[in-house]
Amino acid sequence: MLQVLIRFLTFNVMSEHPAVYWGLAAVWLILLLASVSSLRSQPLSMGAKVAWFALILFLPLIGLGIYALRCLFTAEWSFFKPFLAPQKTLKKVGPRPA
Repeated sequence: MLQVLIRFLTFNVMSEHPAVYWGLAAVWLILLLASVSSLRSQPLSMGAKVAWFALILFLPLIGLGIYALRCLFTAEWSFFKPFLAPQKTLKKVGPRPA
């Protein structure tokens, strides 16, 4: 069991099966399609969209990571206010009129 753990932690697998690479390719393709779909919905110029797509396509992990951080920093976070506000604040505001 110790040998299996050491091989897992050092990425020294005994038999590399092609299905692993197909699985990694499928995951990368799904991430690429999700990022392209997200890019199309962003209010950016066409040049900025092409630049982001090229970054994501040619630098897969770095590009997706940078794009994910950009989305986090530019997101609308107002929907979190009811979850993050103290209970006293929510009681002061009260329910919304119908």
